[in-house]
Amino acid sequence: MSDEEKEKESQEASKFTVNDKRHWVDEDDSGEDVELEELVPTYVEKLKNEAEEKDKRLREYIAAYKAKSAETDEIRQRLQRENESKLDQVKAKLFSQLVPILDNLKRASGAAKNSGDFESLKQGLDMTIVQFGKELESNGVQVIQAIGRKFNPSTDEACMTVPAENPEQDNKVIEELEPGYMFKDKLLKPVKVKVAKAG
Repeated sequence: MSDEEKEKESQEASKFTVNDKRHWVDEDDSGEDVELEELVPTYVEKLKNEAEEKDKRLREYIAAYKAKSAETDEIRQRLQRENESKLDQVKAKLFSQLVPILDNLKRASGAAKNSGDFESLKQGLDMTIVQFGKELESNGVQVIQAIGRKFNPSTDEACMTVPAENPEQDNKVIEELEPGYMFKDKLLKPVKVKVAKAG
């Protein structure tokens, strides 16, 4: 064996090999660039898909909410129109009952002006007051009766107090100064009263 051959053999013997155990080294032997998405692990892909699905569902919920909200607004507007229409009907009925009373007042005023007969005016006014009271009563308006009963702050307004003649009269209404009115359970106007107070 020549010196050259011996030297060559000794160089080959001194060489060592390295095994690269990194898993991605052998995945792409082509030498081409691999896109990052291809290297994403499967659980990340799963999370990404779930997030996209939830985002899609959220957009659907928002669209459904907007549609429902528009429908609710439409129903509210329709109900408001219906309520306004019913209120107008009630007002029309009430005004149709009040207009004849106004006509009677005008007739009484005209008759007194032309003839100067104040007795006729008084009779006309009295008849109109009775007519107006009947209309109020037929529509559920009641006059508050206060004389002789205990003072009630929820319906009465004490304008004056006078000394009670005896202890039983204490805190009782002895005179109505102005009438009061109720509509069903609602107070339209408190009755103004004079109340007796024990000293």
